[in-house]
Amino acid sequence: MNTTTRVYLVGAGPGDSGLITLKGKRCLQRAEVVLYDRLCNPALLGDVAPAAEQIYVGKNMGNHALPQEQINALLVERARAGKVVVRLKGGDPFVFGRGGEEIDTLAAAGIPYEVVPGVTAGFAAGAYAGIPLTHRDFTTSVTLVTGHVNTRKDPQRDINWAALALSDSTLVFYMGLTNIATICTRLIDHGRAADTPVAVVSNASTPKQRTLIATLADAAQEVECQAVTSPAVILIGEVVRLHERLDWFQRSLPAPEEEPGTVALKTSVNAAEKGRQRTNILIFTGNGKGKSTAAFGMALRAVGHDQRVRIIQFMKNDADVGELGALERLNIPVEQCGLGFVPKPDHHLYTAHCEAAEKGLARAEEAILAGGDDLIILDELCGAVARGLLAEQRVIDLLRRAPAGLTVVLTGRRASSALIEIADTVSEIQPVKHALEQGIPARKGVEF
Repeated sequence: MNTTTRVYLVGAGPGDSGLITLKGKRCLQRAEVVLYDRLCNPALLGDVAPAAEQIYVGKNMGNHALPQEQINALLVERARAGKVVVRLKGGDPFVFGRGGEEIDTLAAAGIPYEVVPGVTAGFAAGAYAGIPLTHRDFTTSVTLVTGHVNTRKDPQRDINWAALALSDSTLVFYMGLTNIATICTRLIDHGRAADTPVAVVSNASTPKQRTLIATLADAAQEVECQAVTSPAVILIGEVVRLHERLDWFQRSLPAPEEEPGTVALKTSVNAAEKGRQRTNILIFTGNGKGKSTAAFGMALRAVGHDQRVRIIQFMKNDADVGELGALERLNIPVEQCGLGFVPKPDHHLYTAHCEAAEKGLARAEEAILAGGDDLIILDELCGAVARGLLAEQRVIDLLRRAPAGLTVVLTGRRASSALIEIADTVSEIQPVKHALEQGIPARKGVEF
């Protein structure tokens, strides 16, 4: 490893933390600053020195923790400060990862850099779904395509649908789940057979992997019916027919009642089980006092069984409350990701509250997908959704991706009907009378 290099662009791989390269692992071990993406397995951060600075710069549709320009600026700033910087990117940095833009900035600034390739999601999806992207009996080529259709300002650089449709190449669409109807329609309109096999592989290489088999004619409908969620890769071509015979990974996972299994086109999925990838979700809601208190009681019970507990608080930002001291004594990590009282949407500080909630949701996603806890409490998350700080669907998508065996507890007023629908247990706490109504002020150990 070059000791003069200041910045390493490292491919984190598709999801399984074991798929990072040895060189990538060594880079993380010597890093002084790590800028990491949303789809990087949080377990990889375990190789980072405790003193190193970790900066989350993940992107999701319509929500970027930091704009790309600020990410570029951070790389330059930390490198010029003499730090060894790792830019940890999901998959491979040079496959729809904007790695070229980042090293272009570094090159212009005269900063030494290295690129450490990673296993790209498309290749992992094929390998883990038992779908060889090339096969002598089917095709000799693979085409990687962005699923962000119609986004180019220059029509000359847009997707060449005619070329894709008329080729016998295996097509691998990245970031295309929301546009799958357009993708399938365009290919059919330009000559690809409507019965061409399609595989949609979500969460490739992880225990949450799910594979849906369909055709161009009905893939979009099946994705909606089966509630397939991102991140997902779309594989199109005759090689998809090999999935049924070669699906080695899905068969190695626990039984469907413990982990979600492969969902084939004609498989019937019970509505209550559809999209569920966890064993227990509880909600404490209502206008009465005691929602968070009930959740913290569950934390106490879990610790009594030597279970691992984590608490992430939305909207709250108050260190002078009794529960924080108690939870610290029990070694239960608590993160407050709020700014306190939430103003109305037209207030100039409302945007800051939204940003704080987004950071909280990013931390929740890391914790849930890392698989290191038995119980995660997302305190006041229902309220954050009700106040418009977070998109309801994003929260539901995250809950559906939670691994089996994890219990997730949500608290807060005005739990939405969709959150209640996905939960297993919902308790509504309603006020009958309150001391404040009798002029009794809030008391330590009772109200806070």
